[in-house]
Parts: sequence; structure tokens; C-alpha cells
Amino acid sequence: MATSPGAAGGMLPPDLSAHWYNADDFAPGESWRAFDPARTALVLVDLINWQVDPAGPSIAAIRAAGHPERADHLLARFADTIGPNLELLLPAARRAGVRVVHARLASRHPDYGDIVPALRPYVQAAGAYDGSLAAMPIAEVGDEPGDLSVVKSGSGAFGGTELDFLLRREGIDTILYAGVVTTACVLLSVAAGFDLGYRQYLVADCTGTLSARDQEDAERLIGNYLAEIVTAADAVAAMEQQTHAL
Repeated sequence: MATSPGAAGGMLPPDLSAHWYNADDFAPGESWRAFDPARTALVLVDLINWQVDPAGPSIAAIRAAGHPERADHLLARFADTIGPNLELLLPAARRAGVRVVHARLASRHPDYGDIVPALRPYVQAAGAYDGSLAAMPIAEVGDEPGDLSVVKSGSGAFGGTELDFLLRREGIDTILYAGVVTTACVLLSVAAGFDLGYRQYLVADCTGTLSARDQEDAERLIGNYLAEIVTAADAVAAMEQQTHAL
């Protein structure tokens, strides 16, 4: 089972360890203690057509900027790691009653004026408005009945969206994260979720960025205290254990 650097590195005095990662009874080495799928959401960050399609505008923009190797790394990461692990994680989450959330970078404004300035040209060039094919979830994750969907105007899944309200209304206090890219939109989603008080997990092998070094750095930063670092297999096992206990 994967362990977070913060827990494994002995950062915490013993009297503080019970409050790490916003988990009331956190214990190092027991990542899934008191885990409840019914109070959990799986937030899929930017797993949408314009972001990860090999022929899509985001990959094209990375290549046009002179970084074909970074585009190739992300595509290979998706094909070899993210995609296969999502095939394990998503069905297990839906069976266990985990609420699947699609957090999608797209516009609801005719001139894309709702998008943060730094990202606006990319979203506009992609034609990523809410309802467009570009802004729809990729086929690998689907959009099943019962899934939630939020449209974000910037990097994080919480900023400018109703996500916090929707989760709290359902009594959800725990979040699993998957998506792209780990150093940007995923990282900022996790950071915001931590400050909102959610217990959090980064499903590391369901995330990807533009280089192996970037992925390593993101996992180290996130794992320090924002979220526990786990694998898809870890999460599936925890969900199945809870389902069988019912």
C-alpha cells in the first residue's frame, strides 16, 4: 500500500498524528481507517476531451510551444497508467456508492469572459464551452447517471464552482482525486479541498503531468499534508472491504 511522505517521514509529534489529513482518527500506516464510501466523492479533474485527447488542442498547444516530449509523456502516462487504473477505480467507486464528480475547465460565457485571464486563450482556442464536445468527459470515464458535474473557470475544482455546496449537501467529507495535470489543476484542487476541511486521498496512478520529475514533485508536495498518496488498487480494496462488510 502506498504511504504519504508526511506520514512515513515522521513529521508529526505523536499527539498531533490523530488530526493529520483532516482525518479525526488518522494513524500512520492505516490510511483507510474509518473510510466510508457513502461519504466519499471521486473528483475527476479535467478528464475531458480537449485536455487529454491525443489530437486535442491542449496537447497541440504543448507541442506548438516546443515541448513535444512533454506532450508525449502525458499521453504515454495516460495510455499506460492512468487509463488502465481508471478502468479499475471507476466501476469500483460506482458500485460502492462513491459519488463521481466531473470537474471540467470550460466556459459558460459567450466571449469566455468567465475564464481566468491566464487560461482564457487556451479555453477559447479549444472551443471549450459548457455543452461542447470539447468540454465533455472522455469516453474512458463516461458520464453515468448519478455523476455530478461542475464547470470550473480556473485551475481548482472548488474555485468559482458549487462543488463544496454539493458535497456538503450529501454529507460527503472525504475526497479521492484523479485527473490532470498533477502539478496544476489537481494540486490546486487538493489544496483548496484541504482548507475546506475534507479528508483527502490522491490516487497517484490515476493522475499525470508532463514529466516524471513533475509527477514525483507533485506527489511529494501533496503527500506532505494535503492528501494521503494511494494507488487505485489501494482504493479499490478499501471500497470492496467496506461493501462486503455491509
